Amino acid sequence: MMLASEERTITHHTVTLGALTRAGLAQAEVSEQDETGRQYMRVLHVPAGLPGEHVTIAVEAPPQPRPGRRRRRWKPQPPRVWITELHQPSPLRVEPLCPVFGTCGGCQLQHMHYTAQLEWKRQVVWQLLHDSGGFEDPPLQATMPCDIPWHYRNHMRFSVNRLGQPGLTARGSHRVLPLTECPIAHEQINRVLKVLSQHINPQPQALIRCATTSHQVLIQPAQGEQIAQQLAETGLELRTDTMEEVLAGETFRIRPSSFFQTNTAQAEKMAHIVLNGLLSSPNNSESSSSVSDLSPSVGAPTNYQYVPPASNLTVVDAYCGVGTFALLLAPYVGKVIAIEESASAIKDAQWNARDVDNIEILKGKVEDILPILTSQLDDCLVANDGADSAKIGTRLKLVIDPPRAGCQRTVLDTLIQHPVAGIVYVSCDPSTLARDLDILCHQYPVYRLCSVLPLDMFPQTAHIECIAVLEHISG
Repeated sequence: MMLASEERTITHHTVTLGALTRAGLAQAEVSEQDETGRQYMRVLHVPAGLPGEHVTIAVEAPPQPRPGRRRRRWKPQPPRVWITELHQPSPLRVEPLCPVFGTCGGCQLQHMHYTAQLEWKRQVVWQLLHDSGGFEDPPLQATMPCDIPWHYRNHMRFSVNRLGQPGLTARGSHRVLPLTECPIAHEQINRVLKVLSQHINPQPQALIRCATTSHQVLIQPAQGEQIAQQLAETGLELRTDTMEEVLAGETFRIRPSSFFQTNTAQAEKMAHIVLNGLLSSPNNSESSSSVSDLSPSVGAPTNYQYVPPASNLTVVDAYCGVGTFALLLAPYVGKVIAIEESASAIKDAQWNARDVDNIEILKGKVEDILPILTSQLDDCLVANDGADSAKIGTRLKLVIDPPRAGCQRTVLDTLIQHPVAGIVYVSCDPSTLARDLDILCHQYPVYRLCSVLPLDMFPQTAHIECIAVLEHISG
């Protein structure tokens, strides 16, 4: 309970909500008064609201710094805002499935009709490509939906409160909301969560991963025999170090700390699109400009057999994780060179590629390895082709799946100084994607942007995944 000295002022305002921010929060303008009595307009961010809705919101003033030495480190926080009355709802509004939606910080868009979520995400990407990327008319496709936009996450990290209860944190705080299920978590994870909720769990977190094609689950920290027995009774197999997941017909070993896409169904589509982007000819305008036409229709099985072999093609898989793209590409190219920094993921990638002889895995940072690697490949190809550097562009391509911060400038400079025939850029943040595309296509016009496809990897949230296909602009 809040102490009397910590009580904060709450004010109420009736407003019409404006556009959503990139974080999926509706904007609201309210009139406030400063210490001198001057009126000014303040923009607030309202969770669980939609543009055009007429609502009453409550605004709780943020905590003030306490006296003492720590005051120097204190950082101001935004006020807590929530809707108290919905006077006129948006036609896009639907009833959220989660009872703590709006309080929990995990989802932002459960209250928005799914088709509207897809269009909103496309508009976000379009605006970033236009404003930050400098593309007057971006070659942007419609957002590819998730066939079943619920119970898709195969990897969840739950916080544990002082009572040992697992849950998710409330928006803008460290307060844990105890949960026994989550509507975006895979059903197997919810089964695990219900079991863990019956026990006192160690702080601070409980990590759960599941294999969607089997009944294997990984939990950290390690669990005892009692929990393992309870999970077995629900049909789950508790694994201690690794589990296996099947994607596009290939089996991948995954450790708890290794990166693997959290939506297996959408990852299947992603793999299909990436392979098409890399294996279609950049000199064929019909194939390079219609990558989206080659992507699977909703609900269609993924099939890679149509891809013609390209034995003279080398593909660099940067930030390869457990080797997903590398393993799927290997049957169709001469060689795959995979780069990964994580020691855990490297071990998984090596195991996953143990029976494949045309995959080379390099451990290290992409920004350190790629400049040396491309220079060596250039020298090798020039030597083999009798110094005909024009042929290099048809021999080397790159798939890159960087973290949210996007590509390091060293990586971009390397791709400019040592052009590759084509790039498929998988991005989990469209703002850094737009920044990097501007550098590759405009500041240094070495590449042409063929297409950008938003892929809804995270339904009900404001996160946006994109796949961009670029080709080298030859002489």
